[in-house]
Amino acid sequence: MESTRGGPNGDETGCAVWEFASFRQLLSEERIGPALALVRKAMGLSQCDFGELLHWDRTHTGRVERGDVATVFDIRELKRITDALGIPRLALLPLLLEPDDARTIEVGDREGADDVDRRQFGLAAAFASTGATGWTTPIQVKPSHLTHIRTLTEQLWEHDNLQGGGGIAKRAFGQYRFVRQLLDHGKYSPLIGLELASAIGWLSNTVAWLARDCGQPLLARQQLMESVLLAEQSRDSVLLAATLGDLANIAAAVPTMDLEPVRLAQRSTELVRKLSSVRLKALKAAEESIAYAAVGDSREFERALTRVGRELDLGLDNSADPAWLSHVTEAELRVHEARGRKLLGQHTRAADLFRDSIDRAENLPRDEASYRAYFAASLAGLGDSAAAIGAGHGALDLLESQVDSPRLVAELRPVRRAAAGVRGSEAEHFGRRFDALIRAA
Repeated sequence: MESTRGGPNGDETGCAVWEFASFRQLLSEERIGPALALVRKAMGLSQCDFGELLHWDRTHTGRVERGDVATVFDIRELKRITDALGIPRLALLPLLLEPDDARTIEVGDREGADDVDRRQFGLAAAFASTGATGWTTPIQVKPSHLTHIRTLTEQLWEHDNLQGGGGIAKRAFGQYRFVRQLLDHGKYSPLIGLELASAIGWLSNTVAWLARDCGQPLLARQQLMESVLLAEQSRDSVLLAATLGDLANIAAAVPTMDLEPVRLAQRSTELVRKLSSVRLKALKAAEESIAYAAVGDSREFERALTRVGRELDLGLDNSADPAWLSHVTEAELRVHEARGRKLLGQHTRAADLFRDSIDRAENLPRDEASYRAYFAASLAGLGDSAAAIGAGHGALDLLESQVDSPRLVAELRPVRRAAAGVRGSEAEHFGRRFDALIRAA
């Protein structure tokens, strides 16, 4: 089990629970119970849910965590626990080492665990009795399984908002393929089945975005189509609306004569019309505006923007909104407008809107990197190479240090072309920085 923001106290950012110094220290001190409690808390599970995954009752789980149960030291029981929780058996090495040695163990063929790349993320599937690759008997799906899938999805979104999808997309796709087996081969009641299809559909939708952020639009579209099917199976209209909106965005990436983006965006809007979330309705209207811009319909584009403005006037703050809507801010909605105006050829207005969205207090790191990249590229499109290079350096500052997004690196290609035609140290420096990121991506 891995966490996007480290342990329960948030002190070990972006690494797996078994890579926490605190986890290794507890094992080296033969305090297996508290180590398992650390895993449970990182999963966001109650003792009851945690016990279900390990076939323990709540009382037994509490006794294990307090260190009152010695059977967890049995090697067979330890292997069963780590396999069930998706923890590599190598993570048990601190049990055999002195406390000082436990801090420097290696994980697989990677560097020492304290030096592990903090930008890597992957929430290991933690389903009891699944084994490594397949099942000998069907698993009885329980609410705790649903909790795991929802926790995974939320953590992936949180990680993407802070650090981009470049470092986690491959692992996230692997996790999706694993949990999808629960739907195809598990045992569950009709009600649990609906919830399971919905939870996995949201995970698929999240994996699709991460694939897009890695520059894999075909995989993204494939995952979105799976989300559509799962939304229909689960009767989850919000999931269907979110997914159709994402498909509309992909279809509207460039000017087109095909009306597909408009049809998709309109259907997405219809699905949420009766919901109370202002943030969601504003997003749907913004997606419609881009769809109209892609097909060259400036009149409907402006009408959709008017609807966005009405929703903004109502206020976006709503604690009931889910985590995946947290990126929908005024700046994000203005960027949607800017993208639409760019599609309509209104490049100066687009650049102004991109500029206005930068350096806002509410901007999440990945969004800030996005807005800076869009702004720099728009300046390059206007022929202002010097300003584009200066703005491009600001985007690279985030892409080199905090945000891993091959998609955003690619957005800066117009700036790279502009820099190639300009003499001077700033242009040369931008070229070196950009080329290094391209090689890394």
